[in-house]
Amino acid sequence: MAKRDPHRDTESPSFEQSLEEVESIIEAIESGEVGLEKSLAEYERGARILKRCREILATAEQRIESLSKDLKESGDPDDE
Repeated sequence: MAKRDPHRDTESPSFEQSLEEVESIIEAIESGEVGLEKSLAEYERGARILKRCREILATAEQRIESLSKDLKESGDPDDE
């Protein structure tokens, strides 16, 4: 049984899937496939997705900093 990551909602798309979705939104808006109202709605959706991506990245950065600090404090000879 896989451990559940408490920092990630299992219903949410992955970081990579979210980026692909934003790219799709950008392509649709830039191509003119959608009208103005739909473009605005998609822009807002893209902005929400990007906000979630930034939060994921910030969490990952904090985890990396914590792990790096733990390694330094443990006196790992590979760090020197």
